Amino acid sequence: MYQPEPSGAEPRGAVERDLEAVYRAHAQRVARWAARLAGPALDVEDVVHEVFLVVQRRLAGFRGEAEITTWLYRITANVVRHRRRKERWRRFLGGTADDIAGRMAAPGPTPLEDLEGRQAAARLYRALDALNEKQRAVLILFELEGLPGEEIARLLGMRAATVRVTLHRARAELLRRLDAIERGARERTSR
Repeated sequence: MYQPEPSGAEPRGAVERDLEAVYRAHAQRVARWAARLAGPALDVEDVVHEVFLVVQRRLAGFRGEAEITTWLYRITANVVRHRRRKERWRRFLGGTADDIAGRMAAPGPTPLEDLEGRQAAARLYRALDALNEKQRAVLILFELEGLPGEEIARLLGMRAATVRVTLHRARAELLRRLDAIERGARERTSR
């Protein structure tokens, strides 16, 4: 005999659509499944959390063709299987990606090396800026650009012998200016 449902009540077999209600009703069962399926290698709380994140995303699409416990078990089993696979790879590779990355040398300079390089470049260009234009041009073209003396002479409209003499004087003046900059920096830091 058919008995009508009281008004406002869900019909028998209705799908639980409220995440909080599903969590309250099934979290302990999911935790038990996770602990047994995962074993001691995985953190059960993390697995349960991940299961209910999946439930949150998929609850609206749950059609109720199967029991909700069956659906939750499949999600739990899939999450545990995925986590165990990741754990095997982690052990095989010798750690997590973060662990491995932490042991690898960075491809570029460290932040300290980068700072020191920028400071050295700033000191060099301060000293270069103090040279006269002819010395500065010859020094940059020879030392930084790697051009031979004959090509520098042609570019600057000078004789090759003049380029060699200018280069010699520019180097000496640059070293003198760099030394003065270094002395000044040491004096400032010692005060």
